[in-house]
Amino acid sequence: MTRLFLLGVDRPRVIALVLFTLTVLLGSGLGRLRLDTSFDSLIPAHDPSRQIYQQVTREFGSDNKTIIYVAEPELWTAARLRQLDMLQRDLGQLQFVERIDSLFSLRTVQDDAGRIGERSISDRIPRTDAEARILREQILSNPLYVGNFLSRTGEATAIIVSVVNPDQAVAEDEFNQTVFSNIETLLARYENQFQRVFQVGSPRIDAEIRGSLSRDFVRLGPLAALALLSAVFLFLRSALAAALPLATSFITLIWTFGLLGWLNVPLNVLSAMIPALVIVIGSTEDTHIMAAFAKAAAGDARAPARAIIGKAARQLGVPVALTVLTTTLGFATNLASDIGLIRDFAVAATIAMLSNGVVTVLLAPMLLARFGQATTTRSASAGLARFPAWLVQRFAVLQDRHPAATILLTVALCGVLALQAARLHITNDPFSYFPADGKLLTDTQIVHEDLAGVRVFFVNLQARPDAFREPANIARLAQIQAFIANQHAFDLSLSLADQLAFINRVFRGDKPDAALLPDSRELISQYLLFFHRSELEPYVSHDFSQANIVVRHNISDSRQLSAYIQALENAVSRIAGPDMRTALVGESLMLNRAADSLMAGQLQALALILGLIFVIMSVMFTDLRGGALALIPASIPIIVMFGVMGLLDIALNPATAMLGVIAIGIAVDGTVHLLSRYNDLCRRTSDDQAAVRQAVTEQATPLVVSGLALSLGFGVLMLSEFAIIAQFGALAAAIMLVSIFANLLITPIIMVRWRLVGLHQIVGMQVDPRVFEHSPLLLGMSGYQRRKAILISELHEFDAGDVLIQQGEFKRSMYMLLEGEVEVIQTENGEESHLARLGPGEIFGEVGYLHAARRTAMVRALEHVAVLRFDHDKMQSDLRHFPRIAAKLHDNISMVLKDRTGSNIPHQAASA
Repeated sequence: MTRLFLLGVDRPRVIALVLFTLTVLLGSGLGRLRLDTSFDSLIPAHDPSRQIYQQVTREFGSDNKTIIYVAEPELWTAARLRQLDMLQRDLGQLQFVERIDSLFSLRTVQDDAGRIGERSISDRIPRTDAEARILREQILSNPLYVGNFLSRTGEATAIIVSVVNPDQAVAEDEFNQTVFSNIETLLARYENQFQRVFQVGSPRIDAEIRGSLSRDFVRLGPLAALALLSAVFLFLRSALAAALPLATSFITLIWTFGLLGWLNVPLNVLSAMIPALVIVIGSTEDTHIMAAFAKAAAGDARAPARAIIGKAARQLGVPVALTVLTTTLGFATNLASDIGLIRDFAVAATIAMLSNGVVTVLLAPMLLARFGQATTTRSASAGLARFPAWLVQRFAVLQDRHPAATILLTVALCGVLALQAARLHITNDPFSYFPADGKLLTDTQIVHEDLAGVRVFFVNLQARPDAFREPANIARLAQIQAFIANQHAFDLSLSLADQLAFINRVFRGDKPDAALLPDSRELISQYLLFFHRSELEPYVSHDFSQANIVVRHNISDSRQLSAYIQALENAVSRIAGPDMRTALVGESLMLNRAADSLMAGQLQALALILGLIFVIMSVMFTDLRGGALALIPASIPIIVMFGVMGLLDIALNPATAMLGVIAIGIAVDGTVHLLSRYNDLCRRTSDDQAAVRQAVTEQATPLVVSGLALSLGFGVLMLSEFAIIAQFGALAAAIMLVSIFANLLITPIIMVRWRLVGLHQIVGMQVDPRVFEHSPLLLGMSGYQRRKAILISELHEFDAGDVLIQQGEFKRSMYMLLEGEVEVIQTENGEESHLARLGPGEIFGEVGYLHAARRTAMVRALEHVAVLRFDHDKMQSDLRHFPRIAAKLHDNISMVLKDRTGSNIPHQAASA
C-alpha cells in the first residue's frame, strides 16, 4: 500500500498519463448511457405471476392505461358534450392510441315506452341542454358508468386510453415520453373548454421521472460539491483539502457513467444519488489523507514531500484499503437483488466506490507532493476546527467517569428504537417516488375521490368453454364482488355480472329490488346480444371460458394491500370451487409482491455485509474480537435508522431500503481508522488508556470533518424532486451524525478493553533474521507466534549513548534487541565495569521483570537500536488477550533465568 501511494509521487507523469487515458477511454461510453424508468425494473424477473399476468393481459387487455380526467360543473350541456366528443375523436387520431373507453364508447340499455333498446351517446350527441340532462340521469343509473367513467355527481368524467407502439415506431425507452407529450399537447387545446383536464398514467409517471431525474442530476451534484467544499474548508482551512475531493470525484464520475454506458447498465431513478454519493463518500478518505499528511508534515516541516507522504502512507495504507473495500462491499451486496432498479443502482455505486478508491490512491499523493507543503491544513489553529477537540473532551468525561452507564444508556436507547422498528412498513409503489403534495399525486387523489383509484388488478377465473354463460358461475362473480365491497378497501369492481344484472334490472322494470342476476342460460344468452364484443373484451373471453373482474384502488401501503389481497385470494378460491383455476394478477400486485422481495433482499444484504465485515476485520486483526468490535459502532446507526423510520412512519422503499448496507460501510470507515491507529500506538506504550485517547484525539478531526461533510452532502439530497431520495438524504444525514457519536464515544470505551494485532503488521514485519533464529525468548514458537509476540510488546528506538535501563531504578520490565547493539555496565564506587555486549535477539532485564527488584546494572545503546519492551503488568493483561503467546513467553523467560543461573555476566545482564 505504501508503494502504491508513492506511485504518483515517484512517477507523476506516468500516473497522470494513465489517469488521463483511462478517463478518455471510459468517458467515451457516456454517449451510450440510457435511462430505464419502466415499472418492469421494479418487478423481480422470476416472479411466478408474471407469466399468468401476460396471459391474462393478452386476453383481456393491459391493466396499464392512461386516464384523461375532465371536470366541468356544466358538463351536461350540449356544448360541453360536443367538446368532450371532439376531445375523444382527437385522441383517437393519435398514432399510438389502440383503444378508448369513455362515456361515448360504451352503450347503455334503456326502457323507452315499453321498448327495450340500446344506444351509445356517440350515436346522437344531445342537441339541447334538456336532452343532455335526460341523458345524464340515464347514465347515472348505470353502475357500469358511475365510478368508472363518471363521478357520482356527474361533474367529472374519465377517458381511458390504451396505447401501443406499432411496429416499434418509437424507441422503447422513449415511447412513454412521446405518448405523454402528444397527449399533453392535445389537452392544452381544451384547457379553456373545461374547468380541469389532465392525464394520469404510466406515460405521465415516466415523463415526470425523466424530468425530475434530469433536474436532480443538474442540481444535486453541484450542491453536494458546494456543501462538501464548504465543510472541509471551514474545518481544515486548506484549499487543497477542499479541492482534492472534487478532483477525485470528477474523474470518478466520468469513469463510472462511462463504464455504465459500455456495460449497457441503464440509469434509473436511484441514479440521481450517484454524483452526491461519490462526492460525499469519496471525500472521507481524502480527508483522512490530508489530515495524516498535515500531521506528518508538522513533525518535520523541512522533510521532503516524498518522506512525508511515505510516513502518512504507512499509517493510512491498510485503513484506506479496508474502508474502500467495506464501502464497496456495502453497495455490492445488492448486486444479486431480484429487483432490476436496485441491481442496476448497485452496479453503478459499486463501480463508483471502487473507482474512487483507485483514483484517490493514485491522484491524492501526486497532488500532495506538488502542492501539499504549500497548502497544508491549519486545523490546530483554526477556530472552527477546535470543535472536534471539544467534542472529544466532552466524550472523554463520559468514557472515564461513566463508561458502564454510557454503554447501558446506549443499549437501552437502541432497544427502544428496535421496538419502533417493528412498525416499519414497505412500499414498492412508483407513486411513492413523488412528494405527497406534488401535482402528480394531487391529481391522482382527485381521480380516486371523484371516480376510482388509478391502480388496477384483475381477478381472473378459468373454467371450461361456455362456463360463464351459466347462471351459477355468473353468481360466483357477483359473490366475489360482494366480498370485495365488504372489504371496504378497494374503490370499484366491475365484471360481466354487473352488465347482466343491469340489463336484467331494465327488463324487470328498473325497480330498486329488481337488480337480480338472470336465472337461466337462455336469458343470459339473450342479454349478451345487447353488447358489442368490444364492450365484453375486458370481462369475458371470446369462448366464455375465462372471466375477469376488474378492480380499481388507491392503496400504496404494501403491507396493507398484501393483507387485503391475501384475504381476497382465499375468498376467491373458496367461492370459485375446485373446478376453476383462479388468479389475482396485475402490475400493481407484482410491484406490491416485489416489496416482500425488497425486504428479504435487504435483510440478506445486511446479513451479508455484517458477516463480511466480521470476517474481514477478524482476519485483519487476527482475532474474532476484532470483527465483533467493528460491528458494534456499525450496528448502532442501523438500529437508530430503522427505529426512527418506524417512529416517523417512513416506509421502506427502494431508496431507504439500501440505507442499512450503505451506513454500515461508511460507519466502519471511522472504526477501521481508530483501530489501526490504536494498534500502532499500543506498540509504543503500556498504557492502553493513553493509547486510546491519543488515537481518538488524532482521528477526531478527520472523523468529525468527514462525518459532517457526509451529513451535509447527504442532506443536499433532501432537495431532490423524488420523495424517496429526499427521505434517503434526510435519514443518511442523520446516520452520519450518529456514526460520529458511535465512533468517538462508544468505540473507545470498548476498544480500551481489547488489544488487537493487525495481520498486515505481522505479514509486513521486517526483523533481523537473527532475532527469530537465536532469541531465547521466542524458542518453541511458530513464525506467526513469534511475529505476534513481537507486536504485542512495545517498540522503542534509542540513539547511540541513550540509556535504556538506569542502575538502581525499580521497573518491572524486560527488553529484547531487534536491531543494533547495547552494552551492560555496572557502576561501583564511581567506576564503570563493562559486563556484556548484546546484539539482535538477545534479552536483558528479565530478573527485574519477574521480581520487583532494584536494577544492578545500566544498559546503554552503542548505536541506534530498536528494542521491544515487555512490561510485567501489561503482560498479565495480555494473558487475557493472547493467553497462548503470553504463557509461552513466561515459560521462555523462566528457562532463560534457569540457564543463566551461575553465569555471572549474563546474570548481571538479566538483573540490569
